[in-house]
Amino acid sequence: MLTPSRFPVVLVIILLATFLCLPLAATSEQYPAAQNSQDETGRLEIQMWEMINRDRMAPAQAEETGGRARPLMWDARLAAVARAHSQEMARTGIFSHTGSGGSMPWTRVSAGGIQWLSSGENIAETQDVSQAETLFMNEPRFQHNHRRNILDPNYTHAGVGIARGQDGSLYITQEFVQSRQ
Repeated sequence: MLTPSRFPVVLVIILLATFLCLPLAATSEQYPAAQNSQDETGRLEIQMWEMINRDRMAPAQAEETGGRARPLMWDARLAAVARAHSQEMARTGIFSHTGSGGSMPWTRVSAGGIQWLSSGENIAETQDVSQAETLFMNEPRFQHNHRRNILDPNYTHAGVGIARGQDGSLYITQEFVQSRQ
């Protein structure tokens, strides 16, 4: 039974627990359909998105994010744009932010029907997603680079696309946007 003196403490604990769980609830509701997929690349895309959000929320990055970074919401349209770019890189063997038709990341994002205020793209060619995330996060701090894209507190949404090349390597594209909506 709660005594009057314990009621405020219990209320504070409940409110604190609710507050701390809100970012997780917001992202879990946005989980892509691929979370239960039998498709290997779909599972890897989710794994990478989860790593991105862990990196953003890690206390070690608070100085870079100013403590303002929040978990990125999954955007299926961004994932489709990222996946198409990864598939193109895997098919052609050309590792570049520029698409074979000369498209740039921001034009592909806009062509995907996404309204954005700012956007960024990371690409990697590695053997696994953990290696890619390590390479991105080992880049210099406080620079405009892949690490900054992951940690940028202004970004609100992300999509990850992965394709396997003929040699077995993974072509990974991460798309980030600050949504207009």
